[in-house]
Amino acid sequence: MNLNNVAKTSEIIANITQICEYIEKDSKIYEIMKSCPYELLRKMKLREFKANEFVRNQDEIYQTMFIVLGGELDIYVESENGKKYYLNTYRKGCYIGELEMFENRPYVSRVEAKTDVRLLEIEKEDFIRWVQTDRNMNDYFIKTLCESSYALCRNMGNNTLYSLTQRICQYLVSSVGATTKSENFVEISSEELAERMAVTQRSVNRVLQKLREAEMIEITKKKIIVNDLDGLVLQIEKEN
Repeated sequence: MNLNNVAKTSEIIANITQICEYIEKDSKIYEIMKSCPYELLRKMKLREFKANEFVRNQDEIYQTMFIVLGGELDIYVESENGKKYYLNTYRKGCYIGELEMFENRPYVSRVEAKTDVRLLEIEKEDFIRWVQTDRNMNDYFIKTLCESSYALCRNMGNNTLYSLTQRICQYLVSSVGATTKSENFVEISSEELAERMAVTQRSVNRVLQKLREAEMIEITKKKIIVNDLDGLVLQIEKEN
């Protein structure tokens, strides 16, 4: 065996060892990967990126896809003038590129790392083989696709049925309620909130100004402080 083959074999072993160690210490990732065929596992690669470093552009074609092992990535659609509209946030266990893995399709949306992320990179053809040959992965893939479709339909319904004021209040209430700390603020700018609500920044600013005048919130450049959580809940109910 020549030195090149030795080096390549050592690299494959180190990569598999690293992936297996990660699988063993994370129960959620273990449930996804527990019956992955060895010949596919040895071709996967662990990737780490800093916040904003990992990007997949809308309308571009990529030959690899990813499973999120850690961190958060925001999903957007972009208009022709470059305006971004938020669709979803991907976290541990989500896929990147699953909608485009057949027929060499371009990405239907833009993906950006919101935080530092750890990803498992897989060639498209290998992922398709994995889904076809591993019943466990096939079941998980179908389940998560259904969950994503459900969430997307629900968001579309909210955008149609509820006013912008209700949607912003709902977002602030749920964001403050979801934190594990006793914090009463949400780290988001009005521009980012407009992307998330899929409306203009001017429309968002009008609602925020109304809530601030009612002393329910305070606004800084990158933060919205919630002073009256009950008032926001009443505002949601008031507009029904």
